Amino acid sequence: MNLPREIPEFLNRQHGQTLLIKGRTGTGKTTFALSLFAELMRAFPERFQKKNFLYLSSRVDTPSLETQFPWIKEILSSENIVDAIPTAVHDSESSIFSDELTFISAVNDRLLSLEPCVCVIDSFDAIVEATQSDPQRLVVALSHLSAPTKAKIVLIQEGDHDSPLDHIADSIIVLTKTMTEGKLWRSIRIDKLRGTRIQKGVQGFTLFDNRFQLLPHYDAEQTRRPPAFEVIPHSAGKFSSGIEKLDEIIGHFRRGSTIFLDIGRGVQNEVTNTLVLNFIANFVLQGGGVVMVPPNKLSFRRLKSAALRYGFVDQLNTRLRLFVSAISELSTSSSRAELGEPYYKPIASRESKDLENAWIRVPEELRSQDCTNILNIVGFGWLQSRLGLKDLPQWATRIANDTARESNLSIVIGYSSTAEINKYLADLSEVHISLSIKAGATILRAINPPTAQYCIFLSEDGGKTSIGFREIV
Repeated sequence: MNLPREIPEFLNRQHGQTLLIKGRTGTGKTTFALSLFAELMRAFPERFQKKNFLYLSSRVDTPSLETQFPWIKEILSSENIVDAIPTAVHDSESSIFSDELTFISAVNDRLLSLEPCVCVIDSFDAIVEATQSDPQRLVVALSHLSAPTKAKIVLIQEGDHDSPLDHIADSIIVLTKTMTEGKLWRSIRIDKLRGTRIQKGVQGFTLFDNRFQLLPHYDAEQTRRPPAFEVIPHSAGKFSSGIEKLDEIIGHFRRGSTIFLDIGRGVQNEVTNTLVLNFIANFVLQGGGVVMVPPNKLSFRRLKSAALRYGFVDQLNTRLRLFVSAISELSTSSSRAELGEPYYKPIASRESKDLENAWIRVPEELRSQDCTNILNIVGFGWLQSRLGLKDLPQWATRIANDTARESNLSIVIGYSSTAEINKYLADLSEVHISLSIKAGATILRAINPPTAQYCIFLSEDGGKTSIGFREIV
Protein backbone atom coordinates (compact mmCIF):
# COMPACT_ATOMS: atom_id res chain seq x y z
CA MET A 1 0.00 0.00 0.00
CA ASN A 2 1.10 3.59 -0.61
CA LEU A 3 -0.18 4.63 2.82
CA PRO A 4 0.22 2.90 6.18
CA ARG A 5 -2.25 0.03 6.07
CA GLU A 6 -3.78 0.90 9.43
CA ILE A 7 -5.20 4.24 8.21
CA PRO A 8 -7.51 3.00 5.38
CA GLU A 9 -8.56 0.07 7.57
CA PHE A 10 -9.35 2.47 10.41
CA LEU A 11 -11.50 4.65 8.11
CA ASN A 12 -13.35 1.61 6.76
CA ARG A 13 -15.19 1.14 10.05
CA GLN A 14 -18.95 1.50 10.07
CA HIS A 15 -19.16 4.73 12.06
CA GLY A 16 -18.19 8.37 11.82
CA GLN A 17 -14.61 9.45 12.56
CA THR A 18 -12.35 12.48 12.63
CA LEU A 19 -8.75 12.30 11.37
CA LEU A 20 -6.34 15.14 12.15
CA ILE A 21 -3.37 15.55 9.78
CA LYS A 22 -0.67 17.83 11.17
CA GLY A 23 2.52 19.14 9.64
CA ARG A 24 4.45 22.24 8.78
CA THR A 25 4.29 23.95 5.40
CA GLY A 26 5.50 21.70 2.57
CA THR A 27 5.40 18.42 4.46
CA GLY A 28 2.85 16.88 2.05
CA LYS A 29 -0.43 17.19 3.95
CA THR A 30 -2.56 17.92 0.88
CA THR A 31 -0.87 15.16 -1.12
CA PHE A 32 -1.49 12.73 1.73
CA ALA A 33 -5.17 13.65 1.97
CA LEU A 34 -5.75 13.26 -1.78
CA SER A 35 -3.80 10.00 -1.83
CA LEU A 36 -6.06 8.81 0.98
CA PHE A 37 -9.03 9.03 -1.43
CA ALA A 38 -7.15 6.90 -3.96
CA GLU A 39 -6.14 4.31 -1.37
CA LEU A 40 -9.67 3.94 -0.02
CA MET A 41 -10.98 3.37 -3.56
CA ARG A 42 -8.29 0.79 -4.22
CA ALA A 43 -8.59 -1.07 -0.90
CA PHE A 44 -12.38 -0.95 -0.48
CA PRO A 45 -13.98 -0.39 -3.93
CA GLU A 46 -17.32 -1.83 -2.85
CA ARG A 47 -17.71 0.95 -0.28
CA PHE A 48 -15.72 3.97 -1.44
CA GLN A 49 -16.14 5.40 -4.92
CA LYS A 50 -15.45 8.70 -6.64
CA LYS A 51 -18.89 10.04 -5.71
CA ASN A 52 -18.19 9.60 -1.97
CA PHE A 53 -15.32 12.08 -1.69
CA LEU A 54 -15.58 15.78 -0.81
CA TYR A 55 -12.69 18.24 -0.76
CA LEU A 56 -13.22 21.65 0.88
CA SER A 57 -10.29 23.86 -0.04
CA SER A 58 -9.48 27.22 1.47
CA ARG A 59 -6.03 27.37 -0.15
CA VAL A 60 -6.10 26.12 -3.75
CA ASP A 61 -8.74 26.61 -6.42
CA THR A 62 -9.95 23.69 -8.54
CA PRO A 63 -7.92 24.45 -11.72
CA SER A 64 -4.69 24.81 -9.71
CA LEU A 65 -5.40 21.63 -7.79
CA GLU A 66 -6.05 19.63 -10.96
CA THR A 67 -2.91 21.07 -12.55
CA GLN A 68 -0.71 20.08 -9.60
CA PHE A 69 -2.40 16.68 -9.15
CA PRO A 70 -3.68 15.63 -12.61
CA TRP A 71 -4.40 12.14 -11.31
CA ILE A 72 -7.16 13.35 -8.95
CA LYS A 73 -9.60 13.54 -11.88
CA GLU A 74 -9.77 9.75 -11.58
CA ILE A 75 -10.79 9.88 -7.90
CA LEU A 76 -12.50 13.22 -7.29
CA SER A 77 -15.32 14.90 -9.22
CA SER A 78 -14.93 18.62 -9.94
CA GLU A 79 -18.34 19.32 -8.37
CA ASN A 80 -17.05 17.80 -5.12
CA ILE A 81 -14.18 20.28 -4.90
CA VAL A 82 -15.42 23.36 -3.04
CA ASP A 83 -13.20 26.43 -3.46
CA ALA A 84 -12.98 29.22 -0.92
CA ILE A 85 -9.76 31.19 -0.93
CA PRO A 86 -9.56 33.04 2.45
CA THR A 87 -8.86 36.46 0.91
CA ALA A 88 -12.17 36.35 -0.97
CA VAL A 89 -14.60 34.69 1.42
CA HIS A 90 -15.34 37.80 3.47
CA ASP A 91 -16.65 39.54 0.34
CA SER A 92 -19.11 36.77 -0.45
CA GLU A 93 -22.21 36.53 1.68
CA SER A 94 -23.19 33.35 -0.14
CA SER A 95 -19.95 31.51 0.65
CA ILE A 96 -20.28 28.47 2.88
CA PHE A 97 -17.25 29.86 4.72
CA SER A 98 -18.90 33.16 5.66
CA ASP A 99 -19.61 32.19 9.30
CA GLU A 100 -19.55 29.16 11.59
CA LEU A 101 -23.24 28.24 11.45
CA THR A 102 -23.39 28.58 7.67
CA PHE A 103 -20.32 26.41 7.33
CA ILE A 104 -21.62 23.67 9.65
CA SER A 105 -25.00 23.63 7.91
CA ALA A 106 -23.44 23.44 4.42
CA VAL A 107 -21.06 20.62 5.46
CA ASN A 108 -23.96 18.70 6.99
CA ASP A 109 -25.95 18.94 3.75
CA ARG A 110 -22.98 17.64 1.78
CA LEU A 111 -22.34 14.75 4.17
CA LEU A 112 -25.95 13.63 3.91
CA SER A 113 -25.93 13.75 0.10
CA LEU A 114 -22.69 11.79 -0.31
CA GLU A 115 -23.17 9.08 2.31
CA PRO A 116 -20.82 7.43 3.09
CA CYS A 117 -18.70 10.56 2.75
CA VAL A 118 -14.99 11.18 3.24
CA CYS A 119 -14.62 14.93 3.65
CA VAL A 120 -11.22 16.66 3.65
CA ILE A 121 -11.07 20.19 5.07
CA ASP A 122 -7.89 21.86 3.85
CA SER A 123 -6.93 23.70 5.90
CA PHE A 124 -8.75 23.70 9.21
CA ASP A 125 -6.80 26.76 10.42
CA ALA A 126 -7.98 28.84 7.46
CA ILE A 127 -11.60 27.77 8.02
CA VAL A 128 -11.36 28.80 11.68
CA GLU A 129 -10.03 32.20 10.63
CA ALA A 130 -12.58 32.70 7.83
CA THR A 131 -15.60 31.72 9.95
CA GLN A 132 -14.29 33.38 13.15
CA SER A 133 -14.81 30.10 15.00
CA ASP A 134 -13.42 28.66 18.19
CA PRO A 135 -11.21 25.69 17.05
CA GLN A 136 -12.31 23.28 19.76
CA ARG A 137 -15.98 24.11 19.37
CA LEU A 138 -15.73 23.67 15.60
CA VAL A 139 -14.07 20.26 15.90
CA VAL A 140 -16.72 19.11 18.38
CA ALA A 141 -19.44 20.31 16.02
CA LEU A 142 -17.89 18.44 13.07
CA SER A 143 -17.54 15.31 15.21
CA HIS A 144 -21.24 15.52 16.03
CA LEU A 145 -21.98 15.75 12.30
CA SER A 146 -19.90 12.69 11.50
CA ALA A 147 -21.69 10.39 13.94
CA PRO A 148 -25.20 10.19 12.38
CA THR A 149 -23.90 10.37 8.79
CA LYS A 150 -21.04 7.88 9.44
CA ALA A 151 -18.80 10.37 7.62
CA LYS A 152 -15.02 10.47 7.79
CA ILE A 153 -13.90 14.05 8.38
CA VAL A 154 -10.23 14.72 7.66
CA LEU A 155 -8.87 17.97 9.11
CA ILE A 156 -5.58 19.40 7.85
CA GLN A 157 -3.84 21.52 10.47
CA GLU A 158 -0.76 23.71 10.01
CA GLY A 159 2.14 22.93 12.35
CA ASP A 160 3.09 19.78 14.24
CA HIS A 161 2.69 21.11 17.78
CA ASP A 162 0.41 19.61 20.42
CA SER A 163 -2.97 21.30 20.61
CA PRO A 164 -6.28 21.01 22.50
CA LEU A 165 -7.72 19.40 19.36
CA ASP A 166 -5.62 16.27 19.88
CA HIS A 167 -7.86 14.74 22.54
CA ILE A 168 -11.01 15.41 20.48
CA ALA A 169 -9.89 13.85 17.20
CA ASP A 170 -10.21 10.07 16.78
CA SER A 171 -6.85 9.84 15.04
CA ILE A 172 -3.74 11.96 14.58
CA ILE A 173 -1.19 11.76 11.75
CA VAL A 174 1.96 13.92 11.83
CA LEU A 175 4.04 14.57 8.69
CA THR A 176 7.60 15.90 8.97
CA LYS A 177 10.49 16.83 6.70
CA THR A 178 14.12 17.40 7.64
CA MET A 179 17.38 18.11 5.83
CA THR A 180 20.45 16.00 6.62
CA GLU A 181 23.71 16.57 4.74
CA GLY A 182 21.73 18.51 2.17
CA LYS A 183 19.30 15.61 1.58
CA LEU A 184 15.57 15.78 2.23
CA TRP A 185 13.92 13.20 4.46
CA ARG A 186 10.17 12.89 4.98
CA SER A 187 8.41 10.76 7.55
CA ILE A 188 4.87 9.98 8.66
CA ARG A 189 4.12 9.33 12.32
CA ILE A 190 0.87 7.83 13.58
CA ASP A 191 0.27 9.33 17.01
CA LYS A 192 -3.27 8.05 17.51
CA LEU A 193 -5.74 5.66 15.89
CA ARG A 194 -8.51 5.17 18.40
CA GLY A 195 -9.24 1.47 18.90
CA THR A 196 -6.62 0.38 16.33
CA ARG A 197 -3.24 -1.25 16.88
CA ILE A 198 -0.45 0.80 15.27
CA GLN A 199 1.96 -1.55 13.48
CA LYS A 200 4.71 0.94 12.63
CA GLY A 201 4.77 4.27 14.42
CA VAL A 202 7.13 6.05 12.00
CA GLN A 203 7.77 5.38 8.29
CA GLY A 204 9.57 7.23 5.52
CA PHE A 205 7.75 8.47 2.44
CA THR A 206 8.32 10.36 -0.81
CA LEU A 207 6.19 12.78 -2.83
CA PHE A 208 7.63 11.65 -6.15
CA ASP A 209 5.29 12.40 -9.07
CA ASN A 210 3.09 14.41 -6.66
CA ARG A 211 1.84 11.24 -5.00
CA PHE A 212 2.21 10.10 -1.42
CA GLN A 213 4.25 6.89 -1.48
CA LEU A 214 5.58 4.99 1.50
CA LEU A 215 9.16 3.80 1.25
CA PRO A 216 8.91 0.00 1.16
CA HIS A 217 11.17 -2.20 3.26
CA TYR A 218 13.60 -4.55 1.53
CA ASP A 219 12.09 -8.06 1.59
CA ALA A 220 15.06 -10.43 1.68
CA GLU A 221 12.80 -13.45 1.16
CA GLN A 222 12.18 -12.33 -2.41
CA THR A 223 15.86 -12.78 -3.26
CA ARG A 224 15.20 -16.53 -3.37
CA ARG A 225 12.91 -16.17 -6.37
CA PRO A 226 14.18 -16.01 -9.96
CA PRO A 227 15.28 -12.48 -10.88
CA ALA A 228 13.83 -10.58 -13.82
CA PHE A 229 17.36 -10.13 -15.19
CA GLU A 230 18.27 -9.18 -18.74
CA VAL A 231 21.78 -8.49 -20.03
CA ILE A 232 22.52 -4.79 -20.61
CA PRO A 233 25.36 -4.41 -23.15
CA HIS A 234 28.50 -2.52 -22.18
CA SER A 235 29.42 0.49 -24.29
CA ALA A 236 32.79 1.41 -25.75
CA GLY A 237 33.81 3.53 -22.78
CA LYS A 238 31.55 2.37 -19.98
CA PHE A 239 30.35 -0.76 -18.21
CA SER A 240 26.76 -1.48 -17.23
CA SER A 241 25.76 -2.73 -13.78
CA GLY A 242 23.04 -4.97 -15.22
CA ILE A 243 20.48 -2.72 -13.46
CA GLU A 244 19.02 -0.16 -15.86
CA LYS A 245 17.90 2.30 -13.18
CA LEU A 246 21.26 2.18 -11.37
CA ASP A 247 23.04 2.93 -14.65
CA GLU A 248 20.68 5.87 -15.12
CA ILE A 249 21.30 7.19 -11.60
CA ILE A 250 25.10 6.97 -11.82
CA GLY A 251 25.53 7.44 -15.57
CA HIS A 252 27.08 3.99 -16.18
CA PHE A 253 30.56 3.13 -14.92
CA ARG A 254 33.71 4.26 -16.71
CA ARG A 255 36.17 1.57 -17.79
CA GLY A 256 39.15 1.59 -15.46
CA SER A 257 37.19 2.94 -12.49
CA THR A 258 36.71 1.68 -8.94
CA ILE A 259 33.32 1.73 -7.18
CA PHE A 260 33.15 2.00 -3.38
CA LEU A 261 30.03 0.40 -1.89
CA ASP A 262 29.75 1.97 1.56
CA ILE A 263 27.47 -0.33 3.59
CA GLY A 264 25.96 1.26 6.71
CA ARG A 265 25.01 -0.45 9.94
CA GLY A 266 21.84 -2.51 9.71
CA VAL A 267 21.80 -2.90 5.91
CA GLN A 268 20.91 -6.50 5.06
CA ASN A 269 23.60 -8.58 3.38
CA GLU A 270 21.04 -9.55 0.72
CA VAL A 271 20.91 -5.93 -0.49
CA THR A 272 24.64 -5.87 -1.18
CA ASN A 273 24.55 -9.35 -2.67
CA THR A 274 21.70 -8.46 -5.05
CA LEU A 275 23.59 -5.44 -6.40
CA VAL A 276 26.80 -7.46 -6.76
CA LEU A 277 25.07 -10.41 -8.43
CA ASN A 278 23.59 -8.18 -11.14
CA PHE A 279 27.07 -6.86 -11.91
CA ILE A 280 28.45 -10.43 -11.99
CA ALA A 281 25.72 -11.80 -14.27
CA ASN A 282 26.02 -8.87 -16.65
CA PHE A 283 29.79 -9.34 -16.93
CA VAL A 284 29.87 -13.14 -17.15
CA LEU A 285 27.08 -13.39 -19.71
CA GLN A 286 28.95 -10.95 -21.97
CA GLY A 287 32.17 -12.95 -21.94
CA GLY A 288 33.79 -11.17 -18.99
CA GLY A 289 35.53 -12.65 -15.98
CA VAL A 290 34.93 -12.03 -12.27
CA VAL A 291 37.40 -12.19 -9.37
CA MET A 292 35.81 -12.15 -5.92
CA VAL A 293 37.06 -11.60 -2.41
CA PRO A 294 33.57 -12.21 -1.04
CA PRO A 295 31.34 -9.60 0.57
CA ASN A 296 29.78 -10.61 3.87
CA LYS A 297 27.72 -13.82 3.76
CA LEU A 298 28.22 -14.48 0.03
CA SER A 299 29.66 -17.97 0.39
CA PHE A 300 30.33 -20.28 -2.55
CA ARG A 301 27.06 -22.12 -1.78
CA ARG A 302 25.03 -18.93 -2.05
CA LEU A 303 26.96 -17.95 -5.14
CA LYS A 304 26.21 -21.27 -6.83
CA SER A 305 22.52 -20.98 -5.97
CA ALA A 306 22.48 -17.43 -7.34
CA ALA A 307 24.26 -18.57 -10.52
CA LEU A 308 21.37 -20.98 -11.16
CA ARG A 309 18.81 -18.21 -10.71
CA TYR A 310 20.69 -15.62 -12.79
CA GLY A 311 21.59 -18.08 -15.53
CA PHE A 312 25.39 -18.17 -15.37
CA VAL A 313 25.99 -21.50 -13.60
CA ASP A 314 27.60 -22.95 -16.76
CA GLN A 315 30.18 -20.15 -16.68
CA LEU A 316 31.21 -20.57 -13.03
CA ASN A 317 34.36 -22.58 -13.68
CA THR A 318 35.47 -20.68 -16.77
CA ARG A 319 34.68 -17.08 -15.89
CA LEU A 320 34.64 -16.73 -12.10
CA ARG A 321 37.12 -17.10 -9.26
CA LEU A 322 36.02 -16.87 -5.61
CA PHE A 323 38.61 -16.55 -2.82
CA VAL A 324 37.61 -18.30 0.40
CA SER A 325 39.22 -19.29 3.67
CA ALA A 326 40.19 -22.94 3.31
CA ILE A 327 40.54 -23.30 7.10
CA SER A 328 36.91 -22.40 7.84
CA GLU A 329 35.38 -24.01 4.76
CA LEU A 330 37.14 -27.38 5.12
CA SER A 331 35.09 -28.19 8.22
CA THR A 332 32.25 -29.69 6.13
CA SER A 333 32.24 -32.51 3.62
CA SER A 334 30.26 -30.42 1.11
CA SER A 335 33.00 -27.79 1.25
CA ARG A 336 35.68 -30.39 0.65
CA ALA A 337 33.77 -31.59 -2.41
CA GLU A 338 33.88 -28.08 -3.86
CA LEU A 339 37.66 -27.68 -3.57
CA GLY A 340 38.30 -29.35 -6.92
CA GLU A 341 36.20 -26.84 -8.86
CA PRO A 342 38.25 -24.14 -10.61
CA TYR A 343 36.05 -21.23 -9.53
CA TYR A 344 36.75 -22.00 -5.88
CA LYS A 345 40.13 -20.58 -4.72
CA PRO A 346 40.91 -21.52 -1.10
CA ILE A 347 43.62 -19.52 0.70
CA ALA A 348 45.23 -21.73 3.32
CA SER A 349 47.06 -19.12 5.43
CA ARG A 350 46.54 -15.56 6.63
CA GLU A 351 49.67 -14.12 5.04
CA SER A 352 49.23 -11.24 2.62
CA LYS A 353 51.82 -12.72 0.25
CA ASP A 354 49.75 -15.93 -0.17
CA LEU A 355 46.72 -13.95 -1.21
CA GLU A 356 48.91 -11.76 -3.42
CA ASN A 357 50.36 -14.76 -5.26
CA ALA A 358 46.85 -16.10 -5.92
CA TRP A 359 45.67 -12.62 -6.97
CA ILE A 360 48.40 -12.47 -9.64
CA ARG A 361 47.58 -15.90 -11.09
CA VAL A 362 43.81 -15.61 -11.22
CA PRO A 363 43.51 -12.90 -13.95
CA GLU A 364 45.87 -14.95 -16.10
CA GLU A 365 43.59 -17.98 -15.69
CA LEU A 366 40.57 -15.95 -16.72
CA ARG A 367 42.31 -14.41 -19.71
CA SER A 368 43.23 -17.93 -20.84
CA GLN A 369 39.47 -18.59 -20.93
CA ASP A 370 39.08 -15.64 -23.35
CA CYS A 371 37.55 -13.32 -20.75
CA THR A 372 37.36 -9.94 -22.47
CA ASN A 373 36.91 -7.76 -19.36
CA ILE A 374 37.46 -8.46 -15.67
CA LEU A 375 35.30 -7.35 -12.76
CA ASN A 376 36.96 -7.38 -9.33
CA ILE A 377 34.70 -7.55 -6.26
CA VAL A 378 36.57 -7.14 -2.98
CA GLY A 379 34.88 -7.29 0.42
CA PHE A 380 37.14 -5.49 2.88
CA GLY A 381 35.38 -7.16 5.80
CA TRP A 382 36.88 -10.47 4.64
CA LEU A 383 40.27 -8.88 3.98
CA GLN A 384 40.35 -7.21 7.39
CA SER A 385 39.44 -10.46 9.18
CA ARG A 386 42.29 -12.28 7.41
CA LEU A 387 45.04 -9.69 7.13
CA GLY A 388 44.30 -7.13 9.83
CA LEU A 389 44.40 -3.37 9.27
CA LYS A 390 48.08 -2.97 8.39
CA ASP A 391 47.95 -4.33 4.84
CA LEU A 392 44.56 -2.92 3.82
CA PRO A 393 45.72 0.46 2.39
CA GLN A 394 48.27 -1.36 0.24
CA TRP A 395 45.58 -3.71 -1.10
CA ALA A 396 43.16 -0.86 -1.79
CA THR A 397 45.80 1.04 -3.77
CA ARG A 398 46.81 -2.05 -5.70
CA ILE A 399 43.22 -2.87 -6.70
CA ALA A 400 42.56 0.68 -7.91
CA ASN A 401 45.84 0.89 -9.84
CA ASP A 402 45.45 -2.53 -11.48
CA THR A 403 41.88 -1.68 -12.47
CA ALA A 404 42.87 1.64 -14.07
CA ARG A 405 45.84 0.11 -15.91
CA GLU A 406 43.81 -2.79 -17.35
CA SER A 407 40.66 -0.67 -18.06
CA ASN A 408 38.60 -3.10 -16.01
CA LEU A 409 36.07 -2.42 -13.23
CA SER A 410 36.36 -2.98 -9.47
CA ILE A 411 33.84 -2.87 -6.65
CA VAL A 412 35.37 -2.45 -3.20
CA ILE A 413 32.98 -3.00 -0.28
CA GLY A 414 33.34 -1.44 3.14
CA TYR A 415 31.19 -1.75 6.26
CA SER A 416 30.70 -0.01 9.59
CA SER A 417 33.21 -2.56 10.95
CA THR A 418 35.89 -1.37 8.47
CA ALA A 419 35.58 2.32 9.34
CA GLU A 420 39.35 2.96 9.35
CA ILE A 421 39.84 1.85 5.74
CA ASN A 422 36.54 3.29 4.43
CA LYS A 423 37.88 6.84 4.11
CA TYR A 424 40.82 5.48 2.14
CA LEU A 425 38.49 3.55 -0.16
CA ALA A 426 36.35 6.66 -0.69
CA ASP A 427 39.41 8.71 -1.73
CA LEU A 428 40.62 6.00 -4.16
CA SER A 429 37.26 5.39 -5.82
CA GLU A 430 35.74 7.25 -8.72
CA VAL A 431 32.22 6.25 -7.64
CA HIS A 432 31.12 6.24 -3.98
CA ILE A 433 27.70 4.67 -3.32
CA SER A 434 26.25 4.74 0.20
CA LEU A 435 23.66 2.29 1.53
CA SER A 436 21.96 3.08 4.84
CA ILE A 437 18.83 2.36 6.86
CA LYS A 438 16.25 5.03 7.75
CA ALA A 439 12.97 4.16 9.48
CA GLY A 440 13.37 0.57 8.27
CA ALA A 441 13.85 1.53 4.59
CA THR A 442 17.10 0.89 2.70
CA ILE A 443 18.41 4.15 1.23
CA LEU A 444 20.87 4.37 -1.68
CA ARG A 445 22.64 7.53 -2.76
CA ALA A 446 25.87 8.27 -4.54
CA ILE A 447 28.20 10.63 -2.71
CA ASN A 448 30.43 10.80 -5.76
CA PRO A 449 29.05 11.70 -8.24
CA PRO A 450 26.36 13.27 -6.02
CA THR A 451 22.83 12.02 -6.65
CA ALA A 452 19.39 12.16 -5.07
CA GLN A 453 18.38 9.61 -2.45
CA TYR A 454 16.52 6.47 -3.48
CA CYS A 455 14.73 3.79 -1.52
CA ILE A 456 15.92 0.44 -2.84
CA PHE A 457 13.51 -2.50 -2.71
CA LEU A 458 12.43 -5.70 -4.45
CA SER A 459 9.17 -6.05 -6.37
CA GLU A 460 7.55 -9.13 -7.81
CA ASP A 461 5.93 -9.54 -11.20
CA GLY A 462 4.94 -12.85 -12.74
CA GLY A 463 6.83 -14.86 -10.11
CA LYS A 464 10.11 -13.01 -10.77
CA THR A 465 11.73 -10.30 -8.70
CA SER A 466 13.29 -7.07 -9.87
CA ILE A 467 15.16 -4.42 -7.98
CA GLY A 468 13.41 -1.06 -7.70
CA PHE A 469 14.48 2.48 -6.85
CA ARG A 470 12.00 5.05 -5.48
CA GLU A 471 13.32 8.61 -5.50
CA ILE A 472 12.90 10.54 -2.26
CA VAL A 473 11.56 14.06 -2.90
